Amino acid sequence: MTKKYERQPPGDVRAFAVGGNLLWPNMALSEFFVVLALCRRGPSTSAEVAREVSTWLDTPLPPGGLKRTLHVVAGLGWAHHTEGVYAIRSEGIKIMRSCHVAYMRMLSDGPAHPDAAVLKCCIEKSERS
Repeated sequence: MTKKYERQPPGDVRAFAVGGNLLWPNMALSEFFVVLALCRRGPSTSAEVAREVSTWLDTPLPPGGLKRTLHVVAGLGWAHHTEGVYAIRSEGIKIMRSCHVAYMRMLSDGPAHPDAAVLKCCIEKSERS
């Protein structure tokens, strides 16, 4: 049985609505990575999720490197775990949808020049490495 995790520090906002869905402001970056990987790949093992996230980070992760995070995500009800395979649930899809809505609003707001400058800097740095 998967333990349900409550991530609610005293006085912190637990969740708020974005685009009609709930967004959890205290989602860890590793949780974001594994939920997005499950949305993109479909049912996957811990090793498959780690391999997918490794490509995004351009850094190899050990096959079981995200196993604890996958367990947390399953405990939060965002994914389902059966016999070593994790699958996204509708709640996990809603979380990702909310994140994407919020990110698009953040990136499209304000003057375009600073965003373009940051993007150009990131691309140049990536090409040098």
